[in-house]
Amino acid sequence: MNYLRFDLIIIAVIATNFYPFRSSAEIAQANPNLNPPSQRTISPHRLAQQSPQNFVSQGTEIFLNGKTVNIPWGQWQVGNTLHLGISDTALDRQMGVELYNNSNYQTQPIDWYGTQRTPINLVAKLSQQYRYLDITELAKSSGWKWQLVGGKLQLNTPTTRITNVQRQTIPKNGKIAVTLNRYTPWKLSQTPTEGYLTIEATADPILLSQFNTPSVVDPANIDPDDDPTAEKLEYKVTSNNNQTIIQFPIVKGQRARAKLLSATNLEISINPTPEMIPDREINWAPGLKWRQKWIKLGINNFPVSYLELDPRQKGIKLRPILPQEPNLVGSNHLIKFAPPTQVAAAINGGYFNRNNRMPLGAIKRDGKWLSSPILNRGAIGWSDNGKIQIARLQIQETLNTSKNEQLNILALNSAYVQTGISRYTSDWGKTYTPIQTDELIITVEQDRVTQIIPGNAIGSINVPIPINGYLLALRGQPELSGSIPIGTTLTLKRQITPPELDTYPQILAAGPWLVQSGKIVLDAKGENFGAAFSKESAVRSAIASTSTGNIILVAVHNRTGGKGPTLTEMAQLMQQMGTVDALNLDGGSSTSLYLGGQLVDRASATAARVHNAIGISIEP
Repeated sequence: MNYLRFDLIIIAVIATNFYPFRSSAEIAQANPNLNPPSQRTISPHRLAQQSPQNFVSQGTEIFLNGKTVNIPWGQWQVGNTLHLGISDTALDRQMGVELYNNSNYQTQPIDWYGTQRTPINLVAKLSQQYRYLDITELAKSSGWKWQLVGGKLQLNTPTTRITNVQRQTIPKNGKIAVTLNRYTPWKLSQTPTEGYLTIEATADPILLSQFNTPSVVDPANIDPDDDPTAEKLEYKVTSNNNQTIIQFPIVKGQRARAKLLSATNLEISINPTPEMIPDREINWAPGLKWRQKWIKLGINNFPVSYLELDPRQKGIKLRPILPQEPNLVGSNHLIKFAPPTQVAAAINGGYFNRNNRMPLGAIKRDGKWLSSPILNRGAIGWSDNGKIQIARLQIQETLNTSKNEQLNILALNSAYVQTGISRYTSDWGKTYTPIQTDELIITVEQDRVTQIIPGNAIGSINVPIPINGYLLALRGQPELSGSIPIGTTLTLKRQITPPELDTYPQILAAGPWLVQSGKIVLDAKGENFGAAFSKESAVRSAIASTSTGNIILVAVHNRTGGKGPTLTEMAQLMQQMGTVDALNLDGGSSTSLYLGGQLVDRASATAARVHNAIGISIEP
C-alpha cells in the first residue's frame, strides 16, 4: 500500500519584524533593527527564586477570543503578583508553542514561531494532574489580556489579520503560504481524512473567495483502501469570530505535523519524516519523563513516543483506570475519561468488545479482581514498590454446592462468551443484561441461590446485581441449573496460574508477551491470536520494564512511508529500546498516550474509544 501520495506544506510568513513577547513600542525603544537573545530570554533563575505557592484557582477551559477551548490553566500568588500558568502539553498541541528538552522539571525551554536562537525558559509548576508553564511575562509582553469570570479564564490576544493566502501546486507536493500582520496563537489538528490549521486571526472575504477552490488529486495516487471521500475534499479557508481555519485533505494513515523553522517560516507537512518529528526528552515531574524519538529497524524508521517512570519515586502510582467508574461496561476516548480519574498520564490498556463495550481480559486493581483473563494471554502485574511481572495468565474459579458438586466458572465479568457458566459481580454495574439469547440468570446472595430468571433475548431484561453476592449467567447447558436450585449454598474457590502473579495488587492483561529477560518470546498463536492479527502492520502500544527498574509506556506509530510495526517488529523495537520485559497492549486506533490533558502521540480526533487504560497519578 502506497502512502506517499502527496505532500502538503503550509508556510506562515510573518510580515513585520519578529520581536516576540514585547509590544511594538518596547521594541522600537530597545532597538529598531535587532533583538538579541539576551532581550528575548526570560531568566529561569530569577523566576525560579519566586517559589510559587499554592494555587489560587484552576480550570480546564479557556474562553480564548470568545471561543471555549479545552486547555487546563492555573493561577497562583507570588508576593503581590498573580501568575498565570497554562498546561505545557496544551501550549504544545493547541497554541503553537515549541517545547524543547529540559534537564529539570521545574523549568521548561520553549520557542514560539521559532527563531533557532536562545530559547525562552519558563518556570513550571506541578499540580496533581497538570504541569503549568508560567506565561505571565510572555502574555503581558505579547499584549494578551486575561481575567477570571465565573470560574472560567477569559484570554484575549491582539487582533491579527491574514493579509494573504497563496496555494502552490507542484508534483506530489503543495504549499500554502499565509501572511499575517503579527504573530498569534495557532494550532494544528486533524481527522483521518482532513487537516485543520486554526489561526487566531481574521481574513478578508475577498481573499477567502480567491482561495476556496476544489482540490486536485491525481487519480493515479488514489489508494482503493483509503476513504473514498478523501479525493472529494477541498482546500478551504473560513474566517469568523477573529479566527481563521485552513482546511486541507489528508490521505488515510498520514499525519499532519507542524515544525517551527524560523521567525518567518511555519511549516505544516504530511508524510512524517525523521526531520519532522524531533527527538524529545522532557523531565515532566519527579520520576516521570516524556520522551519521543525515531528508532531505526532495518531500512525502516519508526516514531516512538513514550513515558518513562520510576515506580520507586515517592508519589508515583500506576493503576488500571476505567471510563465508566465504577462500572465495567462502557468505553470512551482516553482524553475524556483520564481527567476525571485524577491521573496525570495514561496509556490505553487491554482488549474489549467494541460493539458492547465490555472487557476481554484480566483487570485487577488494588487487590480486587474486576475481570478475569481469557485465552492464556499475557498479563502484567505490578506493585507500588517497583516490582513487576509479565506472564501468561489463567484463572479457574469453581463453585462447590451443598451437594458436593463442583461447577467450573468460565469467566468473571467478561464479554468472552462460551457455553457454560459466567459470573458477574457489582463491579460489572448495578444490573446485568443478557449477552446471548436463552441465558439462565441465577442470583446468589450471601452464598445462597435466591432467584432464577430466564434471560430470553439479548438485552431483553435488566437483572439487579446484589452487592452482597453475584449473578451467574448459564449459557447453552440448561441441565446445569438442576445442580443449583433456589436455596442451594455455594462455596467459591479460585486458582491462579502462575500463582505468584496473584501476589501483585495491580494486574492488566492484553498480549502477546513480547520480551522476557531481554529476549524475544513472541508466541501469538500460543496466546490464541489469529494469523491475520499476528502479521498485521499497525500502530501499537506496549508496557515494559527497563534494566534500571523503570517502567515505560510506549506508543509506536506509522513508519516513514508506510504502516506501523508488525508484532515481530514491535518485539524487536522493545528489545532495541533495552527493555527487560515487555507486553503488547491493545493497538491500532486504540493507541493513545495521554499527558497533562492532551494526547501527545497523535491527533485526538484520530483516536478511538477504549475500555480501560493504565493511569499514572502523582500524589502529594
